Amino acid sequence: MKIKQYSILIAVMIVFFGCSHYEDEIVISPQSISFVHADGSKIAENECISPNVKYGIKIETNYVDVNRPFRVDYSVNGVVYTMTFTVNTSQINPITLTNGDNSAQIIGSNYKAVIKYVEQGDFELVE
Repeated sequence: MKIKQYSILIAVMIVFFGCSHYEDEIVISPQSISFVHADGSKIAENECISPNVKYGIKIETNYVDVNRPFRVDYSVNGVVYTMTFTVNTSQINPITLTNGDNSAQIIGSNYKAVIKYVEQGDFELVE
């Protein structure tokens, strides 16, 4: 009878200690946050921000497929959003810029982005 109990105990130990800890060792973290065009292209330095162009927030991570989703909480102008990564290492969410400074930050990190948007109002160029 004791042999049966020992066999069951050994089988249980093999199951628990035989599992790979490789997935647990991978630390997935956000790498950057930035304002981009809606298609993902970078906004050039000193580029004029147009109200007719669509923009987005791009978050990049070191995500690798470990069969589990990775969630990043971020804020844009003080409003908290969540981006969930399932396969990609970067994602873009569309945003609408507000007049003045627009800021984005990955919550719980030092990753920040700031862009200034100045509305033209009813300005009309007369030549």
